[in-house]
Amino acid sequence: MAQAFLLRGAKQLLTLRGPSGLRRGAALHDLGIIEDGSVLIRDGIIAAVGSTRRLENLKEARTAIEIPANDSVVMPAFVDASLHLSLGGNGSSDHKRKKLADFYDQTLSLMRACLQHGTLTAEAKANGNTGNFHSDISVLRQLSHIGNQPVGMVRTWRIAGQPSSNESQMQDFREALHAISAKKLVQSVEVAPELGQAVQSDLLAAAKKGNWAVKLHWCGGPPEILAEYLDLLDPATVSCPCDLSPAECSILARKPAAVVFAPGREIVQDRNGDAAQRLLEAGAAIAIGSGYDAAESPSFSMQMAVALAVLRSRLSVEAAITAATINAAYAVGSGHLRGSLEFGKRADVLVLNLPDYREIPRRFGINHVGIAIRDGNLVLNRTRWKIGS
Repeated sequence: MAQAFLLRGAKQLLTLRGPSGLRRGAALHDLGIIEDGSVLIRDGIIAAVGSTRRLENLKEARTAIEIPANDSVVMPAFVDASLHLSLGGNGSSDHKRKKLADFYDQTLSLMRACLQHGTLTAEAKANGNTGNFHSDISVLRQLSHIGNQPVGMVRTWRIAGQPSSNESQMQDFREALHAISAKKLVQSVEVAPELGQAVQSDLLAAAKKGNWAVKLHWCGGPPEILAEYLDLLDPATVSCPCDLSPAECSILARKPAAVVFAPGREIVQDRNGDAAQRLLEAGAAIAIGSGYDAAESPSFSMQMAVALAVLRSRLSVEAAITAATINAAYAVGSGHLRGSLEFGKRADVLVLNLPDYREIPRRFGINHVGIAIRDGNLVLNRTRWKIGS
């Protein structure tokens, strides 16, 4: 039998337990808190969650390796639903060669940094050089080589714009689509069409055949065009800015898709608005991501994203944490496995060096992660605890 671990005595244990599926309305504010709580982990899976008094009396807990969490907050690991990777540049072959030589190492370093700050699952929305669909293949292949270490990675092909009527570009797009599909390089595709631009039927057919989730990146615009895209794509998620109009919010609120915001990116772009709060009040499912982009918004901290969602978007701390954990997990397609601390889910757990979860936005700009456990394995330890201590 594999060795069990008992994460014992958290001052606040945020379980995020609740009904399956995206959290909306009042459920967004329910963190499922257990005071003086503990988590029993076995074979990478959560075996039990509850009060310390109950769990410490379990037979298996008596022989488990004990990890003390006294005076700390224990919660599900963060899930980043909005992390952008690209080669950038103008599509020249020389630029491509130089960037590809470094892309793997830079991305691996980024994923390690994400882990250090408590993100254990991230959706990498990737593309190559603008206007060069063939370069997308190389980028996505590099991400597939990185795989799920050091953090779980969901690979998404981000298509900025659609191929023009130019036959050469159309051929490039079709070849890239065939290769990405044949090599199974992605789990989802995100389209970011220019206003009124048609979405290629070939892409939608490939997504259906490959069982890819289809996602929409919406920069804002006429609500009737948004409605058309939503009806056509039936997207799993819609990534959008905070300054949507009331009409756009009304349309999104009626759809089942998760609406993803990136508070850090909005600061860099100097955008302000109440779309997140408006959608929350209308019953939409809100998720947040870091919005990382090496050129435009190089912040990957989900702790900061939570703080900004509270301080700028005026979400409650509870709603922001829910948006960064269980809702973000469903947004990237892994909510049935991660995002909450419940029996049978993968053990992705954080111990934060905080006495109260409400301190996250108050103590912004600080990395509070003391311990990170991924799939039941201790992957980060900044505390004095050692096995056998």
